[in-house]
Amino acid sequence: MSAMRHLLDLCKRRGFLFQSAEIHGGLRGAYDYGPLGVELKRNVSQEWWNAMVYQRSDVVGIDTAIITPPSVLKASGHVDQFTDDMVDSFLSKTRFRPDKAPELKLTDQDKILPITAPDKNTAKLWEQEIRNQFAKGAMISRSGKDILLQVERMEKDQIILKQDPTASSSSLPIPYRGYVDPNSNSPFLTDPRPFNLMFKTYLDPIDPIDKVINTTLDTQRSSSDLTVTRQQVDKTLYPSLTYLRPETAQGVFINYMTIQRSHPHLRIPFGIAQMGKSFRNEIRLEHAIFRTPEFEQMEIEYFVAPWQAQDQFTEWRKLRMDWWRTYTRHHERVRERPHAPDELAHYSTGCVDVEYLFPWGWGEVEGIANRGDFDLSQHTKATGVKLQYTDQVLMQERTLREKATGVKETSEEVLARERFTPHVVESSCGLNRAMLAFMLDAMEVVDEQGRPVSLEGEDDSHIKTRQDLRTIMKLHPRLAPVKVAVMPLVSNNTDLVNICNTICQRIRQELQVYVTLETQSTTVGRRYYRMDEIGTPWCVTVDYDTLTDNKVTIRDRDTTEQRRVSPDEVIDIVQDGLRLYPKRSASRQTTA
Repeated sequence: MSAMRHLLDLCKRRGFLFQSAEIHGGLRGAYDYGPLGVELKRNVSQEWWNAMVYQRSDVVGIDTAIITPPSVLKASGHVDQFTDDMVDSFLSKTRFRPDKAPELKLTDQDKILPITAPDKNTAKLWEQEIRNQFAKGAMISRSGKDILLQVERMEKDQIILKQDPTASSSSLPIPYRGYVDPNSNSPFLTDPRPFNLMFKTYLDPIDPIDKVINTTLDTQRSSSDLTVTRQQVDKTLYPSLTYLRPETAQGVFINYMTIQRSHPHLRIPFGIAQMGKSFRNEIRLEHAIFRTPEFEQMEIEYFVAPWQAQDQFTEWRKLRMDWWRTYTRHHERVRERPHAPDELAHYSTGCVDVEYLFPWGWGEVEGIANRGDFDLSQHTKATGVKLQYTDQVLMQERTLREKATGVKETSEEVLARERFTPHVVESSCGLNRAMLAFMLDAMEVVDEQGRPVSLEGEDDSHIKTRQDLRTIMKLHPRLAPVKVAVMPLVSNNTDLVNICNTICQRIRQELQVYVTLETQSTTVGRRYYRMDEIGTPWCVTVDYDTLTDNKVTIRDRDTTEQRRVSPDEVIDIVQDGLRLYPKRSASRQTTA
C-alpha cells in the first residue's frame, strides 16, 4: 500500500476530503473538503497570509473577481499562448501532454516492444487494431494483457519493426516522437495539437447554444466553409464572452494603479497579495487534489525597481523556503529546482520551483519568478493607461537641486529612477498542493511500540488487517484542524462533562481556536489515538480526581507525555505551543 492510498483512505474516513457528488457517481477531478479538511485548508492559508501580509509593512491584500473579461487575458497573453500541446493515444484513447510523457521502454535486450492493455479482453482488441491499422504485417504476439511487437532496431525518429516472413519486406518503420502513452507504452499516437487551458463562460440571459445554432444556419445558407462559420459564431458570442480566471495574478496587475493611489504610503518595493480560486481545463487530472480543474492559489506580486529585481528574487527564494521548512518535519523532502533556460517564459529572467517529494516523485508546490515588467507593460499597451511608479521623494529632491543651481537636470539615468515601470517578483503557491504536502509530511504509521512502519511495498489487504498499526498526523500545531480535545474519563458522568464544557469554553474564548468535546463511549486510550489520527496536538482528560484537586491531565501528541495541571495551565501550555517559536522547549520533533 502506498502512503498516498493510506492518506486518502484516512481523509475519507475522518472527514478531511470527499469525492464531490459521490452519491451521483462523482465528478472527475472535483473534491469537497469535510469538517477537518476545511479547517486544515483554512489554517494553511491563514499561516501564509500571516507571513506574507500581517508580518510585513510593505504588503497589502486584494480579492479580485473570478469572472474575467477577454481583453484582460488577451493583453496578458493567455488567450493566444495559454495552451498545452496534447497528444491522443490511438489505442487507449487517453490524452496527455507530450512533455510529461515517458520514453519508450523495450525489453529482452531491446528486441521486444511491450504494449500493456488494462485487461486481456482489451489486449485482444488492441492486437487486432495494430494488425489491421497501425503496423500491418508486423511480427506480433500476445501474453496475457501485453501485446509484444518484435523490434529490429531503433532510429532517431523511427522504430523499425520486424515484418512477418510472408510480408513483402523484412522491416516496417513506424513513427517515434521520443515519447509514448504513459499508461500503455504505446507509440501509436496522434500529432501534438494545441489545447487551450481556460474555461469560457458567457454573461448573457440568452442561451449561447441558441446563438450558435442560429448563426450556423444563417452562415451556411451563403457559405459551406466551416472556417467562415466558426468565425461568425465567435463574432456573435464575443460580446458576452468571459473566462474563469486561470490565475489570480492578472487581477492584481489590473488593480496596480488603483491600489497605489488609494495607499500612497506604499513605496517601491511593495507587494500585493491575493488568495482565491482559479480554473484550468486540465486534461490529465492526477493524485487527488494535486492536479484539479478548480484549485486555490496564494500569490504575491512584489513590485520592485528594475535595479532591485535580481536581489529581491534571491531574497524571496530564501523567504519562501524558510516558510516551507517552518511547517514541515522532513526538510529533505523540500527542495528548490531552478528552471533551465529553455523552460523560462520569454519575459522571465529567472524562475525557481519549490518541490515536495510526494510518493510518486518530486512535484511542484510553489513557483517563484522574476517576471520583469512584462505584465504591467502589456496592460499599458492594451489600455493606454501608464502603469508606472513615480518616486515623489526623488522628484522633489531634483526640483530643489534645480532651484538651487538654476540648471535643469536632463540625465536619463536620474529621470529613469524617478519614474519607471516596476518589475515584478512573484511567489505563487498552490493551497491544495500545500495541504496535500503537509499531510503526507506529517503522517506517520507506527506499531504498538511506537516504531515507524513503512507502507511502501506492503499489500493493501495485509495492512488493513493489521490491528497493531495506528496513524499519527504530526502536523505543526498551528496547522492542526483541532487544537485541543477535551474528554471526560466517563462520558455519562454529568459532573465531569460539565467541567469539560467549561474548559472548552475558556479555551475557545481566550485563544479563539477550534476545540472539540470528545465523549465517545470508549477507553481514553482509544480516544487519544483517534485524536492522534487527525493531528490534534493536545488532549485534556477530566477524571474523578479533578472534582477534588481541580487538576486535569494534558497529553502531548508527539511525545505522549502526560502531566497533571490546572485549567489555567492548560491555557498557558496551548497558547505557548501555538506560537511559531514556543517559549518552552519544543515537544515537536523536526527531522532535518
